[in-house]
Amino acid sequence: MNHIQPSTHLIIALLITILLIVVLWFYKKKLLASRKWLFINSILFLCVYFIVVGAALYQDISLQLALQKFDLNRDGFFSGKEITPQQSEVMQKYVSDTGRTFSVISGLLFAGTITIMISLGRVIINIFKSK
Repeated sequence: MNHIQPSTHLIIALLITILLIVVLWFYKKKLLASRKWLFINSILFLCVYFIVVGAALYQDISLQLALQKFDLNRDGFFSGKEITPQQSEVMQKYVSDTGRTFSVISGLLFAGTITIMISLGRVIINIFKSK
């Protein structure tokens, strides 16, 4: 392993998320004037999604760095003395973690759930405050 190869789908998801946050922030005054709840929920959703996918990307890079420590001759393959129980354990973590792969999809579900729960909580609090 000569260099780190972050997962392309994670980087693309993060870049799109950042772009959407910037666009929303650019139209902040217009959205706050007409639909404050839409702006707040959108920013909340995108921030939670960014955290989920960003954590997956961080884990991907850190596991690749851990694997590089075992590649003694820097040829990108593990052979002979490079294969140890510790290397096998890190390799197993790297190849069998589907959470990183599906974080783009599961992040949408998680961020949506969190956003809905917080929005409903705000509505319920406003109902009780008005009584």
